Amino acid sequence: MNGTTAAKRTRSVTAEAMAERRASILHHASQVIARSGVEGCSFAELSEATGYSIGMIQHYFRHRERLIGAAVEYRIEESLAEWQRIYDRGANALERLHDLLTFAIQGDTPFEEAWGFWLQIYAAAHKNAEIRESVASVWNSWRGLFVRALEEAAEEKLLQPAIDINELATLLVATIDGLAIQALNGVHAATPDELVTTLHRFAAREFGIDAEEFIRNKRSKLVDAR
Repeated sequence: MNGTTAAKRTRSVTAEAMAERRASILHHASQVIARSGVEGCSFAELSEATGYSIGMIQHYFRHRERLIGAAVEYRIEESLAEWQRIYDRGANALERLHDLLTFAIQGDTPFEEAWGFWLQIYAAAHKNAEIRESVASVWNSWRGLFVRALEEAAEEKLLQPAIDINELATLLVATIDGLAIQALNGVHAATPDELVTTLHRFAAREFGIDAEEFIRNKRSKLVDAR
C-alpha cells in the first residue's frame, strides 16, 4: 500500500466517524427537545445526554441556533424516509393508507418521544420562521403521501370518499396531529393502540368502506406476516 492510498483511507474513515458522531449528537438533541423543548436544548444539556464535551458539540454546530435547525432537519429527514418505506411496502393503496395511519402513531420511535418532539417543534414554529418553514415542508410531504394513496385507491375502486381527495388528505393529517397532541397532553386517556384504532375507524368511514373489516383484515395480515 502506498502513502497516497493510506492517506485517502485515513481521511475516509475519519469522515465516516465524524458523520456518525454528528448524527449521534442530532439524535440526542431531538430527544432533549422532546423532553425539555427547544429552549431547553442547550450545549450543556446535550453534553450531559451524549457524553461529548461542549467544545466538541460546538465544533460541529458553532452556535445553538444552528444545532436546533440541524436537529429539526435530522428528525424530518428521518421521518420522511420512514414514511416513504411504509408507503412503498403496501401491497395496494388501501394497505398503504392503513399503514400510514398506523405509523403516524406507532412508528419506530416511541409515541411520547416522537410526538413530544413534534409538539415542541410546533410550538417553536410560531415564533421561529426557519422552523415554521421546515414544519410546513414536512407537513405537506406527509399530506402528499396520503393524497397519492387516496388517488390510487380511488382509481382501484377500493374506496368511495364523500369529499374531495385533497380535502380528505388534509382532514386525515389534521386529525392525526390533533389526536396525538391531545393524547400527549392528557386530554384523551388513550393508549397508542386505541388511538390507532380510532384513526382507522374514522378513516374507513370517510373512505366509504366497512370500518371493522378495514381494521380486522389488515391486523390479521400483519399477524400472519410475523
